[in-house]
Parts: sequence; C-alpha cells; structure tokens
Amino acid sequence: MRAPNATYPPVRWYNSLIVRVIALCVILVLCLFGSVSLVTVHYIHQVISDMEAQTLAMAGDVKLWMNENPEQSPDPEKLKGPLQKYGDVTVDIKQVDDNTQMKNVVSQFVEGGYLVTAYQIDYPGGKPVIITAQFHITPQTEIVRAFKNRYILAFTTGFLVTIVLMVVFIARTLRPLRELSDSCAQISEGNFVPVEAKNVSGEIRNLELTFNRMVSALQEKEVVEANLRQAQRLSALGSLAAGIAHDVRNPLNAIKLLSSHVLDTLNGDPDSAPAVKHVQTIRSEVDRLDEIVGGFLALAKERELQPEEIRIDALLEDCLRLVRQDAEARGVRLSSELRAGDTRLQVDPKQCTRAVLNVLINALEVCPRDGRVRLFSRVTETHCQIEIRDDGPGLTKEVAERVFDPYYTTKPTGTGLGLSITRGIIEEHGGSIELSCTPGQGCQALISLPLQSHTPLTVPKAT
Repeated sequence: MRAPNATYPPVRWYNSLIVRVIALCVILVLCLFGSVSLVTVHYIHQVISDMEAQTLAMAGDVKLWMNENPEQSPDPEKLKGPLQKYGDVTVDIKQVDDNTQMKNVVSQFVEGGYLVTAYQIDYPGGKPVIITAQFHITPQTEIVRAFKNRYILAFTTGFLVTIVLMVVFIARTLRPLRELSDSCAQISEGNFVPVEAKNVSGEIRNLELTFNRMVSALQEKEVVEANLRQAQRLSALGSLAAGIAHDVRNPLNAIKLLSSHVLDTLNGDPDSAPAVKHVQTIRSEVDRLDEIVGGFLALAKERELQPEEIRIDALLEDCLRLVRQDAEARGVRLSSELRAGDTRLQVDPKQCTRAVLNVLINALEVCPRDGRVRLFSRVTETHCQIEIRDDGPGLTKEVAERVFDPYYTTKPTGTGLGLSITRGIIEEHGGSIELSCTPGQGCQALISLPLQSHTPLTVPKAT
C-alpha cells in the first residue's frame, strides 16, 4: 500500500484558487469603480455643456427681446414668456455699469443643481445685462437620459460581460469539486471509483491526487480483507482435510499389509498369475494413494527445521550423486558447474536436499533422451544462487505461473505437491524460487538463499 504520509509539491501562488478568487474580486471592484467614475465624469461634462448651451440660448433670446423692445428695461417678469420653453429654471437678469466685455461662460455648483452665468448682453442704448440661470435637475429624468447614452451603455455592457466571465470561470474551477462530491457518494455505496485527474492545478489538483490515493488504499484494504477471509476459509478446510488424510492413512496401511500377505500366498501357485497381477496393481495404487496422503501431510503439518552450517556445494554434490543413476537410466546427461566454493549457510540439510531433489527429479522427468540437465551454483553480494536448467519442452506462461500451486501438475502420474513443498522449504529459509520457461527451449529454476545469518522459519500449517 502507498505510504500514508505521501506529500505533493507546494502550490505556486499563481495556481492558488484563493489567489484567483481574490484577483477576480479585485478586478470586479476595479471595473465597477472605473465604470462609475468614467460614466460620472462624462455625464457631468455633458450636463454642464447642455446647461451652458441653454444659457447661451437664453441670453440670445433675451438680447433679441431687448432689441425688439429697446424702450423697456430687462425685467424677469416680462421675459417669462420667451424663457418658458426652457423648463424648470430660475432666471435672474441684472443690468450692470461695468462696460468690460466678458464673452466667456462660467459654471459653478450650488444647491439644487448647477448655476450657469452668461455675461455680456449688449443692446443699443442700454447697459450690459448679466443673466443668471439656475437649473433644477429631475433625478428620474436624468437617470433615464444617462442610461440612454452610448458611452454608459458600453461601460454597462463591459461590466456585465466581466461578471458573466467571472461566473463561468468560477463554475469551471469548481466543477472538479462536484465530481469529487459524486465520487464520495459512490464510495458511501461501496463503489471505489477514482476521480479522473483532468487538466487542473493548484489545491484542486492536490485534492484529486489525495482523493485517488485514498480510493486506492480503500481498494487495497478491501482486497486484503477478502484475501484474509479466503485464507481463514482455506485454513479451516486445511485442518479438516489434514484430519481426513490422517484417518485415511490407517486403512491404507491395512490394505498394504493385506495385499502383501495375498501376494506371498499366491506367489507359490502358478495358476494364480492373473490374480497376482491384479493384486500388484492394487498394491501399486495403494502406494500411490499413500504417497499423495504423505505429501499432503508434509505440506500441511508444521516443519521443525534443524539448521546447521553446511557448505552449499557439498550439499549439491550429494544431490547429484542421488539422482545420477536415475539420469543414466533415462539417457539424460547430468552436468554441474558449482562455483559457490566454501560458502556456508545456516540451513536444514535434509529439507534443502529434499527441495533441490524435487526440482532435479522434475527436470529429469521432462527431459528427453540425450537431453541435458545442468546444475549451477554462484554467489552474489547478498545471496547464494542455485540454478537448474533442463532441455525439456518448456512451459507456457500460464502453466509456469501455477506450477507451485498445490495439486497442480502437468504429469499424468504426479501429485502436484513436489514443487509446492519445495517453495515452502525455500521460503522458510528466507529465500525464494523462480521459474522461467520458454516453450520448446526448456525451463530454468532459480533458488536464492540469503548469505546473512538467517534463522529458518517454523511456519505453522493446518493440522
């Protein structure tokens, strides 16, 4: 399982979700204030320009009236008619003695609106006139007018577009969180489905990786628990089977004794040849059954190893000596290349001899006549390795993966326990055994035993 303290690279500031949200808020506020400021400045200038134009127009009307009525003084009451078209405006007209010609229009703020003053209205035989016009703004009318302005419409549209883009960005940013929520809902129902790591970054990326790591850990935990339950069931079955095998062995021994007694009785009668043949077949099958039961008990019961310090090459030479006669009878050439030298290990010599013999006998049985079985030994930095090669037909990948399973065999008369027992012995010594095969080119079995002092395990089996 993955380490629970796995960490991820720190999130860069420009990939941080918090920084992005703050930046969006700042941009939104800036856009808001910028739009309001621009609209306000533009609108104020436009309103002032309109007021100035209206004041000049009023001054023109007053001058025209005064030219038409030179004998009358400029009185606001008399001018109400001509100035009525200008709406809600307060007009003050004064004659001044100052003959200075002032043609500029100035404006200033006063309460209730804008005060725009137009100077210098000259008319024949009269003094200059100053017209003061105070406009009263109606808020609703001016607001509608402002929103009809094209610049204001452009600023408002830009502001709304910014808001829409921000909403779309936030929705896309938060979409992985919705997927995480859906996956959490599936986990609560027992479906451990990881989240697809899409093109995201920052905290959300780390959150997805952490979530997937949690899902993977839960999946592995579920597998371990299933294997544990299976192991418990197998342990119970193993205990039951071991007891049955032990009980079966007693009647088998009785059958062996009775068949031996029958053979001794019939051997002196020449007319009993067919019966002798049948009894020998019975005895052979009983021996085979006894071998199966013995192998099962050897696999199931606890092995009490008795380690000794032995020289590995000497043990392998003894194994070669034990199988040499069988190899010659099969017409198989047996060779060795032992290079472990004086390397000594703490192992149980009987069990290790049994393990190596199981592999050698299997190699001899599958090797054709005039084929070769070779035994090698060598020492690496950490292990002593024993390798056995044969010139047999080899095995497919599927078969090679199952040869160490109990009761799995490719031979018509095999029990399928030899290699399984071999693996158990090697693993109890802290080592390992691997099988590599190529169809048509034989097999290679590699046994590795650790060089360091290793206390052989006493593995309890079902009894």
